[in-house]
Amino acid sequence: MTNQDLNEILELIEKDYRTEIMPITVAERTLRFLQIADLDNLILQRLATGEPDVAELPFWGKIWEASILLSAYLAVQPVVPGRQILEIGSGMGVSGLFAAACGHQITLSDHKEEIINFIRANALLNNLENVSIINVDWCEPAGQQRYDWIVGSEVVYHRPTYDCLVKFLGQALKPQGTIFLAKSTALPASGFFSRLSQHFKFKRLDKVMRCEDEEYAISLYAVRRKEEV
Repeated sequence: MTNQDLNEILELIEKDYRTEIMPITVAERTLRFLQIADLDNLILQRLATGEPDVAELPFWGKIWEASILLSAYLAVQPVVPGRQILEIGSGMGVSGLFAAACGHQITLSDHKEEIINFIRANALLNNLENVSIINVDWCEPAGQQRYDWIVGSEVVYHRPTYDCLVKFLGQALKPQGTIFLAKSTALPASGFFSRLSQHFKFKRLDKVMRCEDEEYAISLYAVRRKEEV
C-alpha cells in the first residue's frame, strides 16, 4: 500500500466520521492511531435519533484502555517464527499493530468494512505492511483458518454474540493454542465466561492502569482448552 492508498481510505472514512490522530506509547514504542473524534457526543446524537441497536453504535472507534494493556503484554512476548496470531474485534487495531511493530506475525480482523478501513489506515500511518487484515463475522465464519494465538480486547460487551464467539474460538484455535482476552474489570460478562468454561479453562490477572489522574482496572485472561490444560 502507498500514500495514495492512505489518502483514498481517509476520503472514504471522512465521508462518515470526523477523525483525529492519537499517539500511543507502549514499551517505549510510539504508534499513531486514527480514531473517531468526539465519539461520546456522536453516540449521544445517534441515541437521540432513536438508533435502536446498541451493537450498531461505533464503540469500536475509540482507543480503549484494555487494548493498551493487551499491547503491553504482546510487546514483551518473544517472537516465535511461524506462530500465527489472530486479533479479533480489532477496532482501531491497537493491540494487533503494536504486536506487528514488535515483529509478531499477526492477522487483524473485524466484521464491517468501515472498521476495516480504520485498521488499514492505521497500518499505513505506521508503515506496517507486514500485517494481514481480514473481515470476519463470528456467527458466519467462512473457511476459517486456525491460529496458535487468538487475542482480543473489549470483545465481550454484547451478550447476543456470546454463543457465536465461543463457537468461533473453538473453531479458530489450533490444538495447544492460547487465547488472550483483555477487558475492563467493571464490565459485566459473567454470561460469556459461563459459556466459555464449558469447553475452556482460563486464568485471570487483574491490573490497574494509571493515566494522569485516572485509574482503569483491566482483567487479562489466558484461555486454553480443558483437555489441554
